[in-house]
Amino acid sequence: MSSVGGDYAPGDIVTWMLPPGLPHIGLVADVRTAGGVSLVIHNIGAGTRMEDHLFAYPITGHYLFPAATSSVQGARR
Repeated sequence: MSSVGGDYAPGDIVTWMLPPGLPHIGLVADVRTAGGVSLVIHNIGAGTRMEDHLFAYPITGHYLFPAATSSVQGARR
């Protein structure tokens, strides 16, 4: 998985591993920090939030859906 903020586009799906080994999932938002890192939309138990958490935990997956076609298939980055 990339550690470069610009490699994550709005709508991408990101998965993380939270301590003590809990899987977590979020969506990349269309809003970035002043440093260019995308915010993520997720719910970590306190309700849905948009936060600067893209690199807060180890990333275990990065997925996107390509432009619309006749069938919907996910692609892994």
